[in-house]
Amino acid sequence: MYQALYRKYRPLTFSDVVGQEHIVRTLRAQIAEGNISHAYLFCGTRGTGKTTCAKILARAVNCSAGEGGDPCNQCPQCQSILNESTMDVVEIDAATNTGVGDVRELREELIYAPAAVKYRVYIIDEVHMLSNQAFNALLKTLEEPPEHVIFVLATTEIHKIPATILSRCQRFDFKRLTPEMIAGRLQYVAEQEGFELEPAAASLLARLADGAMRDGLSLLDRCRDGKNPISLERVEQIAGVCASDQLMEAVRLAWNKDATGLLKFYKSARERYAGPAQLFADLSAVLRDLLICSVSDDPKQLIECDEKELQEKILLSRQLPTACIMRMMRTLQDGIYELGRTTEKNLLAEMTLISLCREELGEDFASLSARIARLEKGGVIAAAPPIAPAPPKEEPKAVPAAKPTPAPTQAVPSEEEPCSFWEPMKEILQDTGYANLLGFLLDIEPAVSGDRLILRSEQEICVNFLGAPERKAALESAAARAAGKPYRVVLEKATARLKDDDPLQELIKENNL
Repeated sequence: MYQALYRKYRPLTFSDVVGQEHIVRTLRAQIAEGNISHAYLFCGTRGTGKTTCAKILARAVNCSAGEGGDPCNQCPQCQSILNESTMDVVEIDAATNTGVGDVRELREELIYAPAAVKYRVYIIDEVHMLSNQAFNALLKTLEEPPEHVIFVLATTEIHKIPATILSRCQRFDFKRLTPEMIAGRLQYVAEQEGFELEPAAASLLARLADGAMRDGLSLLDRCRDGKNPISLERVEQIAGVCASDQLMEAVRLAWNKDATGLLKFYKSARERYAGPAQLFADLSAVLRDLLICSVSDDPKQLIECDEKELQEKILLSRQLPTACIMRMMRTLQDGIYELGRTTEKNLLAEMTLISLCREELGEDFASLSARIARLEKGGVIAAAPPIAPAPPKEEPKAVPAAKPTPAPTQAVPSEEEPCSFWEPMKEILQDTGYANLLGFLLDIEPAVSGDRLILRSEQEICVNFLGAPERKAALESAAARAAGKPYRVVLEKATARLKDDDPLQELIKENNL
């Protein structure tokens, strides 16, 4: 019979447990020194190793040949616990045994000594499901159990455990596993099973696991296709998610007010997602990363993604106002809340997506702030433009040696004139996929001098941004198309000037300064 991967590769010793070194070290030291507590409380989110560590603890305290606090898993005691043939290690599901009568039956069994091992261990899973009467019946037994009894309580909701129970147990908090830990374990399991797992696929599985190793192994089991390699595309198809670049493109469509494009995206995404709630959650996660990029100087420490994806998010966050990002997040969160209260989920999802595109539909403060931010930012954003390929270099032709000619006299630079093709040039930039440059051209002062197109700005960041080789090449190409002849773009830093209606300018004139 096939055994699930999360069961087949469940750790058998404390050394195999991933990501809980602070707990493993303490338990091994207690067992090695013989300082074993009568009651333990393991708490943490799902799939972090609570039940696994409880079973390892049950074998370790009864092992006759263990070293360093780890069970040997070879002695008769360990083998009987592993194959569940012993009656001295009892695992109880508190979700189905919640009443005070179940606890009374448990108390009646405690007086009997273990038959084949040193300690009788009771593992009570999901202990928070016990009723108040059951907790009260367990209090005295949990405080002073017989010397041959050890309790191990496990829970995912520590806030539901009464304080009287907490004070009688040694509490250990299991932390969520990082994506790197889960991805490494998934790669190890794939190697043991004899199939290839692409690093990008392992990274996506680890993020989808959300800190739970069991969830990651279950997803890997679903994506497994015999001995064939598991690719990123297969994980996206099986898990029913969209790639990060597709989600960021949806954000661009919302900012550009392209409701038709966003609805087309939703129509194609419905084939992947079981419902719009998960799609909204994924969009919110991308917007969260964009928000972190826009407000943090070091977003790498706060965002879990590869370097290429991080750079794309940083670039997009610089084109989106922070107020707009937060408005989109609130709109999606409101949509998720309303989805749980309606039967027309697809209709509500489309209404929510249209609201993302049209901030004027909202009358709250966030919508007003987003409208102001759009006016201040100006323009639309597009996907990162591809770098224009360099023109092919022509092979130098052999020419006969020319007679030396006298050095030409230096040409006198012509006077600057206003740029007459500035507006057509900006329209060409927008039509050719370089609309993301328009926001940086708002305060540019264009002028023409001979074959030079001089662009001056008081903002040094604009000069540096537009001076990048690929952006400068795009400007020169648009200028050549708008003017009908080639121009060489020159970027200069303009000195700050006072406006005619500036109060400081009037003060200078009045005092003849």
